Amino acid sequence: MRSVLSGGFADFEVVIVDDGSATPVQEGLAAAGLLADDRIRLVRQPPAGISAARNTALQVARGRYVTVLDSDDELAHDGLSRIHEQFDRTGARWIYTDYEELTAAGSRVIHLPSFDSPRRMLWSVLSRPRLPFKHSGMSMERDLLAGIGGYDEGTPIKVDVELVLRALANGVHLVHLAHPVVRFHRHDTNISRQRLAGLRVWNRLIRTYSPTRVPGPALGIMLVRSASELGKALVTAVGR
Repeated sequence: MRSVLSGGFADFEVVIVDDGSATPVQEGLAAAGLLADDRIRLVRQPPAGISAARNTALQVARGRYVTVLDSDDELAHDGLSRIHEQFDRTGARWIYTDYEELTAAGSRVIHLPSFDSPRRMLWSVLSRPRLPFKHSGMSMERDLLAGIGGYDEGTPIKVDVELVLRALANGVHLVHLAHPVVRFHRHDTNISRQRLAGLRVWNRLIRTYSPTRVPGPALGIMLVRSASELGKALVTAVGR
């Protein structure tokens, strides 16, 4: 929150959804002196999962655009300014950005690819070992996100992947902003590193969103994805 509030762009609101945490988020924010800013809006609800929490935020948000900032992430000082400029310059309705990855060994900027069509990006999401987007820092028109159904509350993990695939399948063109908007702290407890648990979800997503109904290519994508996730799990297990 401090990274957002200290940025160089002032026309925003921060919507926080407390999804039934044992210690109310309001207590921690109040102790840190972060509730005095009237741009901060806090909603508390019974525990319902990450997708339901994000959909609640989507319902109460008032701006034209929404920007996602996941846990473990900080917003760059010029993040919102860069996003705002990209919307104005390109007329885009959905933007994804580069990001800075921080580990115990240091940091590096992850440069993501650009795509000239939703179909090309959809193929890339399904088949690339590293996802060609970062959910955190992703920005979209609020009405567009709501119009495609928001976040799928029936998907337990890989929620961001399902959302992006659904948007691409509906012909939404995701525009790349070649600037690191967020700083991502990677560690062994990141939810995204639950590789094995995600294989079942990946299988469903590939069957649902594969651009071809021919069994061979879809099976090939699934084999590549399985090898990729298992390989990443092995690297994590040996501490590399």
